[in-house]
Amino acid sequence: MINTMETGRIQYLLKKYLSQSCNPGEKKELNLLINSLQDEELKAEFRALWTNYSSELTLSEEDSQDILTNILPEKKKNLTLRRSITRSVYLRTISVAASLLILISIGIYVRNNKGLKEPGSVIAKAVLVSPDRATAYTRHLTLPDGTSVILKSGSTLHYPEAFDGNTREVTLRGEAYFDVKHMNSRPFIIHTGIVKTTVLGTAFDIKAWPRQENVIVSVTRGKVRVEDDKKVLAVLTVNQSVNYDLRNTGAKQQTVNAEEVVNDWTKQDLLFNRVPFESIAQVLSKRYGKNVTISNAQLANTQITSSFSGTESLENILDILCAINVNTQYTINANEVTITSKN
Repeated sequence: MINTMETGRIQYLLKKYLSQSCNPGEKKELNLLINSLQDEELKAEFRALWTNYSSELTLSEEDSQDILTNILPEKKKNLTLRRSITRSVYLRTISVAASLLILISIGIYVRNNKGLKEPGSVIAKAVLVSPDRATAYTRHLTLPDGTSVILKSGSTLHYPEAFDGNTREVTLRGEAYFDVKHMNSRPFIIHTGIVKTTVLGTAFDIKAWPRQENVIVSVTRGKVRVEDDKKVLAVLTVNQSVNYDLRNTGAKQQTVNAEEVVNDWTKQDLLFNRVPFESIAQVLSKRYGKNVTISNAQLANTQITSSFSGTESLENILDILCAINVNTQYTINANEVTITSKN
């Protein structure tokens, strides 16, 4: 049983979360508090939020009903929002419905989904963050020219909305794996401080953290030229690496297993040992920036064992997951992925 102080704290943290002003410590605290609640206590907290929270969020009745349908139990899905409803109640309804959907999508409310007995879809909602802002998870990006980038957690990548002119240029802080779309007449250039890496079409890893005293480039395919503002430091081919010391401007070239260098970090979070399909969907949603819907709770709770290198496309991963889980199929429509049973 929660006490008055805990109730007040949960409401305070919920309001801060919904206004996007929670710091990481407060988000962790909110997660722990919600997961400590019994089901009836959790419902009471959301009822209080329903009563007291107001928002500027406005949606059409059709969209609001879609949100409610994804949140409410099956037996309540016949509820509708009538036009006669007052504006204040309508706004509270939409605010709370959308807020609950967000809470579910990031996993705070995921424990309730694990015990679902009634059929219903489970949604992993993508939280899109600009690549020039560091996040706590690894992301898969597709640049305007079709180049694929796996951006390590804590890293940032600056690139234009469209590559104009004779070159394609980006700026990296941190670590990333690039699989560059080949264009003979338009070299792809990565800036990491004073070091510049130039390619036409190849795959390679760059490690260049802001406080790191060296820049390391490792090539898995093709050819890469690495230079500073004075000279060419190295021309690398498959399984070659250069370590450039920023303190004395020395460059050391060596032979490496480039695949191991890359997969050492890209495979993180993609090793699944008897993990529910729902949890895998949440990982894929964050990494690939797409909403993932699993059509029913039974499928969502199916446990899967599989592993990936982390450099695969989303389609490759879904092909394998659906092959493992027989009679399962998927569709991708823009930013929406839907996983369903064939029968």
